[in-house]
Amino acid sequence: MSSRWKKQTRDWEEQEKIRGNEPDVYESRSKKEKKKKKRLSPVWSRLIKIFLILVIAFLGLFLWLNRENLHPETIVDWLHEKIVGMGVGDGYPTSIVGSTVAEGNFTSSNGDLIAVSDTHLTVMSSTAKELMSRQHSFTTPALKVAGTRMLVYNLGGKGYQVETYTKTLVKEPGEEKIFGGGISSEGTYALLTESEGYFGKLTVYTPDNKERFRYRFSTSYPTAVAVDGTAGKALVTGVASKDGALLSSLYLLDMNSTESQEPLGEYENTVFLDAYICPDGTAVAIGDTKTVIVPSGGKPQVYEYGTRQLASYAVSDSVTALCLLPYETASGGELILLDRDGKEKTSVSVGNTMDSVSISGNTVAVLGGGNLSGYSISDGSLTGQAQAGSDSIAVAMRDESSAYILGVSEIRLVTLG
Repeated sequence: MSSRWKKQTRDWEEQEKIRGNEPDVYESRSKKEKKKKKRLSPVWSRLIKIFLILVIAFLGLFLWLNRENLHPETIVDWLHEKIVGMGVGDGYPTSIVGSTVAEGNFTSSNGDLIAVSDTHLTVMSSTAKELMSRQHSFTTPALKVAGTRMLVYNLGGKGYQVETYTKTLVKEPGEEKIFGGGISSEGTYALLTESEGYFGKLTVYTPDNKERFRYRFSTSYPTAVAVDGTAGKALVTGVASKDGALLSSLYLLDMNSTESQEPLGEYENTVFLDAYICPDGTAVAIGDTKTVIVPSGGKPQVYEYGTRQLASYAVSDSVTALCLLPYETASGGELILLDRDGKEKTSVSVGNTMDSVSISGNTVAVLGGGNLSGYSISDGSLTGQAQAGSDSIAVAMRDESSAYILGVSEIRLVTLG
């Protein structure tokens, strides 16, 4: 081998040694990437933990807000409703099951129609498929609905029954005349009845029909009741006479107390017609001359009608709707929306009579003169109209854009457009 080739070989060997001692570029990059990953992993770990915490918090809030609807019986009813409602009915209009349905016995829940006629309690889907129909024998039936629970009682008479989609939970002949009733979605129900030696009595029952609370009234006749079994509260209105004038009382009773409880307030020249307890704890008492709203943990707020007359009303989870006429036979009036604090949220001038009103989501619909008009709860703007029929008696909103209409002998479904 020539000296020239020997030198070249030595140069190559020396270069190889140098390369062997230098760090590999790709290896160096790999190590750097690993270091970066190690530096980023705690950050990703924290982000994942925060995400999981947010998910858990959201699920917890969802379960808390829907806690009244997560009882075993309610879930069974919901499943039964979905399974039975999978079929399609013959559509609307459909005939009333029975002869007549009073306006107060016509409502909707979860998109289904619920009606009590002179002979039957009936639930139908949006396609008029009959989901359930059960007979009653009450002379003057009255209906109260909360979720999938329904209380039907004989107003001024005796007897009541508690129903779900799946079965009759309670059917009692009763021993005392009934003045009013109420039910909550988790199954607690209450009855106002006569009581010997007193003006009346409130009895509250658990979902499995055991007596939970009893309260006797010694100064006024109880007229309406709403109950919240989870919170252990009962809202009761009463009426008496003082110095020749009507005096109504409003009680928010603690069912965990055995002591006598004073009314929240007394109000002259009014009779309370209905009572509600909203999911957030707000209590609402509808009177013929004023409405009283008690915010959760707050003091009663009174909304006076003045010279206006109450034509119809409806209460939802967030708003109370009052239809007020300037005089009894007026062909138009005002739709007043009150918020949870009892303050006037919106006032809408309505050109038709206001025979019935119903609320769904952000829509409040007013029925009158054979027409149905929908208004936005947010700003009072007109959202849609529909022909309801000249014989229309009551409205029950199915959702924000459609409604069930009660006629003299049939039930219709209309769409606001």
